[in-house]
Parts: sequence; C-alpha cells; structure tokens
Amino acid sequence: MAIAIGTLFALLCIAVVAYPFLGPRRYRLASETFVTREKIRAGRLRIYRKINDLEADYTSGDLTESDFQLQRDQLRIAAAEMLREESRSVGAHRDEQLEQEISRIRKQTAGPVEGGDTLE
Repeated sequence: MAIAIGTLFALLCIAVVAYPFLGPRRYRLASETFVTREKIRAGRLRIYRKINDLEADYTSGDLTESDFQLQRDQLRIAAAEMLREESRSVGAHRDEQLEQEISRIRKQTAGPVEGGDTLE
C-alpha cells in the first residue's frame, strides 16, 4: 500500500513540474514573446553602450567630429528601429491576447440561455 501511495505521489510531482512545459499553448507563447522582447531589448542596450563608447572616443580625441556625428546618427537610427520593433511586438502581443479573449467569451456566450428563447 505504501509503495502505491509513494508511486502515485511521485507521478503527481512529475506532472506538476512538467505541466508548464507541456501544458497549454499560451504558456509557450508567453515565454516565446518574452524571449523575443528580451533579445530586442538586449540589442537596443548594446547600441546604447556603443554610443557611450563612441562619445568617449570622441572626447579623448580618437575620432573627428564628422566621423563621430556620422556614426552616432547611424547608431541612433538603429536604436530607434529597435525601439519601434520592441513596441510593435508588445502591441501585437496585446492585440492578439485581446482577440483571443474576445473569441473565448463569444464562444462561451454563443449558446442559448437555459430556459430562454434564442434570438435569430
């Protein structure tokens, strides 16, 4: 009897631990979205560091003013594109979640009310 209870408990523990990895699709989508956003954010921060390094090089006299302005403008444009992509991915994910929630509610309320008339 104790072996059966121990085995059942072990299987229950395995199921609880494995559920987020094998469970509903929304958990996987959320983690994929998070990873994508973090990659974009890391790229944007990398560009900001390059801008800081560029400013340090200019201050130390390693770059001419024209080279500094050209490279700085290119990096700023890249950072702006990253910001746009980051905000687009966040907005698209929110829109997608909203649409899924609306369809789920519509499916729930699509059936006739018990004891009531249907409208057609």
